Amino acid sequence: MAYSKRIPPIKIKLNVDEFNKLVEVLNNMIDYENERIAQKSSKMKDKLLRYSVPITEEDGTEMVDMRFYNNEITDLFYVLFYGIENMISIETNYYDVLVRVREKIKENKTTNE
Repeated sequence: MAYSKRIPPIKIKLNVDEFNKLVEVLNNMIDYENERIAQKSSKMKDKLLRYSVPITEEDGTEMVDMRFYNNEITDLFYVLFYGIENMISIETNYYDVLVRVREKIKENKTTNE
């Protein structure tokens, strides 16, 4: 069987500060009480430091090119979600907003048919 090179389909480019923030959050989450999140954080940090590609844009801006598979983006989302858990306070119930928006879309769809 021939070897096929599979490139992760999701590409994200961050500037140096954004990349450093991302890796710092992952690093802080390695000691998180939830073992699953801690393991995902460690694995993602290692992947970013090993496979990310530093690039210089035409204008001289230094960027970091990262590639992810779908499951890795899901893992990253959960790690970041738990990472900001204690950093923000929720002032608006956006679920209620979502429900109202969806109802309005449904009503508009019904009246237009």
